[in-house]
Amino acid sequence: MALIVAPAFDLAEVRPGMTWPDPTLVDGLPVIHPVGTGHDPFADAFLLLSLVDEQGAKERDAHGRVLPSALYVVRHQLSQLAVVDRWALRLADRLRAMYPALPPAQRHLRHVITVDVDNGLNYLGRPLVRQVAAASRDLLLGRWRAVAERMRVIMGLTPDPFDRYERIIALRERPEVDRVIAFLLMRGGGTYDHACDHLHPRFRDAARALHTGAEVGLHPSYASSTDGRVAREDRQRLETIVGSVVTTNRQHFLRWELPGTLMELKDAGFTEDHTLGFADRLGFRAGTCTPFPFYDLNDDRPTALMLWPFATMDSALHDRMAVPAPQAMAHLGPVIDEVRGVGGTLVTTWHDRFLSDSGSWRGWWAVLEQTIRAARP
Repeated sequence: MALIVAPAFDLAEVRPGMTWPDPTLVDGLPVIHPVGTGHDPFADAFLLLSLVDEQGAKERDAHGRVLPSALYVVRHQLSQLAVVDRWALRLADRLRAMYPALPPAQRHLRHVITVDVDNGLNYLGRPLVRQVAAASRDLLLGRWRAVAERMRVIMGLTPDPFDRYERIIALRERPEVDRVIAFLLMRGGGTYDHACDHLHPRFRDAARALHTGAEVGLHPSYASSTDGRVAREDRQRLETIVGSVVTTNRQHFLRWELPGTLMELKDAGFTEDHTLGFADRLGFRAGTCTPFPFYDLNDDRPTALMLWPFATMDSALHDRMAVPAPQAMAHLGPVIDEVRGVGGTLVTTWHDRFLSDSGSWRGWWAVLEQTIRAARP
């Protein structure tokens, strides 16, 4: 098949709120801008990777997040395809057909495990008044096992159930795992911020161990997407604990304002952000499973801030899709296969409460293990 790449429009015309045509199949692959018998993969990739539809979306949920239904890839059932990667690979294949001396694309499946440490510890590092209130609630609800566990942990007779950091760090030694990043929330006591006291000795030891044995990133608290002062204070707390500059970020509750939040991260010296993904489903929010630079539409240039899109999240399965742990792989498997098919980077997102493998989250560590095995290179 001949290679036909035709320009669809001037990229200078890209702006929030612009109208895009419905996708069309070209040689079996959905495209946004077919041109004659060809396709403009550069324009289509730019539209998705610039996050321009995210910036122009008005529909928001209770947390101020853009509703998935407002996004092009969701409205047109493209969110299960790493369509940008497919366009790039098709272009590369056709170029090699024309110029056989060109080297093949050097891509292979990588698995990056990310853990949102929303709590740090379940029982330890909590103010006395909250300990008493939580224990009283458990008593009133007849949760005798939880009451007994809380007392054993506080008395030092058994580890805190969320203290699974040695297991998490050990994942980095697995040959199937490329990176392990723990995003630490540094603030508690709020409606949506439930972290233990960041000054608690066990939490500080765990944070340092994660920094040494894996990687740590900032999970700035709920208000940080609209209050830069909060984000700076959270970062300072984490950097003081680990004794190093932290340049990796994921917004708590996946809350961000575009382009504002990313511009602030860039200006603050962050080099990676891992917020790009869905809270209520699995899939590819920007049509890709490959890290890419955040593009500043105002200055019309790429920046040094790399966006690492994640494709799966345990809480999306459990909380939003009502998928129990034994059935999780039926949903995770197709996503892994799609990433493998394009030689992409599989970023999976987990939470400390799920990896505690206790209470209502029992069975989710096994899901992580199954995911690691399924995502072997």
